[in-house]
Amino acid sequence: MNAQEIPTILISPKARAALAAEVDRTGVLGDLIGGLLFGYRLDEGQRLVVSSTRLTSDVGFGRRDFSLDQTRTSRQLDRARGLDAKANYCGVWYLHRTPNPELIDEEWVQMQTLMEDPDFPFQDLVCLVLCFYGGALNFHAFSFNRYHAARGQAPAPTTLQDTDDQVAAPRPEAGRAPKPSTAHWYQDPAVATRLNREHQLLAQRYAVEPALSPQGHIYYRLSPRQKYEQLSFYLSAGPGFPEAAPDVFLLIGGKPYRISTPSLGNWAAGTGLVEVADELVEWLVFSVEEYMTEAKLALDRGDHASAQDLLTVVLAIDPRAPGAARMLARAQAALN
Repeated sequence: MNAQEIPTILISPKARAALAAEVDRTGVLGDLIGGLLFGYRLDEGQRLVVSSTRLTSDVGFGRRDFSLDQTRTSRQLDRARGLDAKANYCGVWYLHRTPNPELIDEEWVQMQTLMEDPDFPFQDLVCLVLCFYGGALNFHAFSFNRYHAARGQAPAPTTLQDTDDQVAAPRPEAGRAPKPSTAHWYQDPAVATRLNREHQLLAQRYAVEPALSPQGHIYYRLSPRQKYEQLSFYLSAGPGFPEAAPDVFLLIGGKPYRISTPSLGNWAAGTGLVEVADELVEWLVFSVEEYMTEAKLALDRGDHASAQDLLTVVLAIDPRAPGAARMLARAQAALN
């Protein structure tokens, strides 16, 4: 590939939604914020992104000692292959809280390091930069190939196009009948076995209260067993599960407060409910300070209803959050 042959980047709806969800949950975590992309080459002029993974202690991405280590990212790669069997490592993504998508030096060095990794003979890499500024989120796509790397050039801007899930969808297993989508879907033997296993795995880490709704949805009310015991939230599986993702929500004032996470955006049939629950706890606890900040701003501008909603969420996550109860009382007094 020469400098003129810059591929178009295609991204599946699930991959885009998962990255957007990361922006919602991510604060300032160290110097760099980003992760790895999974996908593959469709042809000479197109690369497809089907999934991503974020900065974690396992992945180590965004740290100075960054390296692509399959022993630390195999689980994320397996999840991507649950969406598309052809998926592999294909690039990186970064979050910028400015309108400028240009890579900083540390980000460029990481791309160069990845390109030169002897265990992964990449010909080119996808780079997505998510600029979140002024309440707006914009995606920017770049391509980084061996021509750029050899000459010390920055990644080249390219076109990012949305595609449909059919491009990235795994092929159905031969001879396998579709799951029934009736009110009694959970009585299918394969589904019942899966639900029983999910319940057992959840019960190892959470206090679980299952229930069946009149509409035929399985609800799990969960509370962590060791830390954040006061936190409770719900996972709901319905017709189409496990191919269809569950719903996740808090119950605030008797009304569901729905939440999205990257694992839901990247949902595959092999994803476990306990993975979703663990990620959700991390997400909610991490978000308390952000919710408190937004609530203070809402109070300052006189938007007491928004402040009440935000603070109700905070107290559902952490009943002892400093100042939250007092601020909630102020908001409720102004509304009465």
